[in-house]
Amino acid sequence: MMSAAARLMLLASTLIACGQSAADATTAKGSPTAPADFVGDLNALGTEPFWAIKIRTDGLTFSRPGAEDVKIANPGPVIAQDRATWTIVNGPTPLKLTLTKGNCSDGMSDRHYTLNAVLVFADKTMYGCADTPAAIAAQPAP
Repeated sequence: MMSAAARLMLLASTLIACGQSAADATTAKGSPTAPADFVGDLNALGTEPFWAIKIRTDGLTFSRPGAEDVKIANPGPVIAQDRATWTIVNGPTPLKLTLTKGNCSDGMSDRHYTLNAVLVFADKTMYGCADTPAAIAAQPAP
């Protein structure tokens, strides 16, 4: 039977061989790692001012209080290292959303996220967090 230390060393060496450090294997409170390739459903949100973007393969939905949701075709992210950026140049709502791997707190709840979000919209830079819908739903309600 393998000792706990041996299992940990095996896990660490496997993650390093895959290009991921053991420290990156989990984030705050043992939540899973951020999506390695930023593919799939993601939800980004920010507070003060409140905003949200749902990222789906077929489109992005940008929501703000007091404004109608804006649905935009998903151009796909440009991925560089631990960062993914969606840039919408044409259409009714030009914006740039950048998600970066790292622990994030929305500052208003006990929820923890695996991605930091920066939204540039209408000459404003707004900050927030992001994660998969399932990871968000598995946490306490705000």
